[in-house]
Amino acid sequence: MLDLQPFIKVRTSHRSSAWRQTLLACSLPLLLHVTPLLGQLATTSDAPEIVVTRDISYRMPSVEKCRLDLAIPHGFSDARPAIVVIHGGGWIEGDKSSFTSNEQGVPGNIVDFAKLGFVAATVNYRLAGDAPYPAALDDCREAVRFLRAQARQFHIDPNRMGLYGNSAGGHLALLVGMTETAPTGADSNDSRPSFAVQAIASDSGPLDLARQHQQNQLRVVIDKFLNGPPAESLLATYRAASPTYHVVDKLPPLLLVYGVNDEQVDIRTADEFVTALAQAGNKDVTYLRLAGVGHCPHSLQRVAEARAAVDEFFVKTLRP
Repeated sequence: MLDLQPFIKVRTSHRSSAWRQTLLACSLPLLLHVTPLLGQLATTSDAPEIVVTRDISYRMPSVEKCRLDLAIPHGFSDARPAIVVIHGGGWIEGDKSSFTSNEQGVPGNIVDFAKLGFVAATVNYRLAGDAPYPAALDDCREAVRFLRAQARQFHIDPNRMGLYGNSAGGHLALLVGMTETAPTGADSNDSRPSFAVQAIASDSGPLDLARQHQQNQLRVVIDKFLNGPPAESLLATYRAASPTYHVVDKLPPLLLVYGVNDEQVDIRTADEFVTALAQAGNKDVTYLRLAGVGHCPHSLQRVAEARAAVDEFFVKTLRP
């Protein structure tokens, strides 16, 4: 196992007899922290009226799957930062409706984000049964482009956009944000709006798909997503589809939420990912590493500290 001690200071606090929270702060040269912002959150959650519009097409009508639901807080005169929510489901199932309302109490839904003062969208994308990689990635990129292009209509600040996803959605959020680091609107070979974002949060997003396949973690769905096993002919595709292989310096601020007991995403891949980010020189990364917790601590396990960390992260990065 990779020795993290040269890079990481570990602080633990016991939240209950069942599990404990571990926040890893990388100090060489990464500075990780969750700044208490509960006062700021309270000032904006006195709840403006939230208007939810469903099934907005964000690609050509022929791409029927590509629709999004949008929650807009009314009562603000200025453009608001935006958060795009990408659902999980192993790239083969799932639907945006999971994050469209707060009736089921699922954390990370667009209504709760809107109550914090954000414009929030949750997107459907083509699943692997309809089209393998990179279709899902292309769709999520196009969703960001669409919202930026329609920024005035939707009261969005195009310079303050973030991504949140759980499981496969967290993987796609990382890929979108890590593969477009140019300034907004500065695509060199494309006149369309950029899909660059200013903040990314991943709730147990897979990081190294070839390694997971080898360890028989999500092997069946990875095969379907990438159209086969990581044989030599597909090895480049596996690397292109793995956030681990896109670590560079000057990435957007990142929040990584992972459970030590996750049977779908090996916690060691998250540890190594954070170390690689530190070594590359990224200085705004928050790693919430939760002992005794399984897959998706925020959206599925509903750990209270994870919910606070996600909300505070977006307030800190998109509403400075």
